[in-house]
Amino acid sequence: MASTMKATVQFSIRGAEVVSDGPLKGVNRRELELFLDMANGTSDGECDLVYSDQKTGIGASVTTVYDLDTSLADLSGGALDFAEVVLIAIRNRSSTAANYLLIGPDATNGFGVVASNKGFWADASDRNVVPADFNSQDGDGSWVILHSRGGVPVAAGSTDELAVITQGGTSSNTWDLLIIGRSA
Repeated sequence: MASTMKATVQFSIRGAEVVSDGPLKGVNRRELELFLDMANGTSDGECDLVYSDQKTGIGASVTTVYDLDTSLADLSGGALDFAEVVLIAIRNRSSTAANYLLIGPDATNGFGVVASNKGFWADASDRNVVPADFNSQDGDGSWVILHSRGGVPVAAGSTDELAVITQGGTSSNTWDLLIIGRSA
């Protein structure tokens, strides 16, 4: 079974400030929107690799490593060899406050450290925190979404490992992960 991949990303935040008097009296709206429709391909604004994973019941102080060069597979079992990553999204599905997640470069061969103005993290020890405040009734919880239109390079054996590090004292760490990128 062969796979062809594409992606659509929609992100919209709307807020309003109501001013009761003065020259700005009224409702003042603030919006931030992003719409990406990435066709299948390997150029900027396109993708040809999509990987997703859901982990459940992972213990505390566990590092889960995602090797972006050859260890991930698509649904047909074919190897996903990322040359560039354009988007990483992770949602923490734990409601136990102590079970926050850290996402960033792995300690060995860490992916995504800024080089030549491309990267998601400032240095090899930098991480994003994904708080644990999931509400199973409506699916609301904390996310971290990282996007780079031009792509963040992956180099086999040197900068190809993404880490998700669990915290807390229980084995109830749970998350959803989506990685979108290109093979060339």
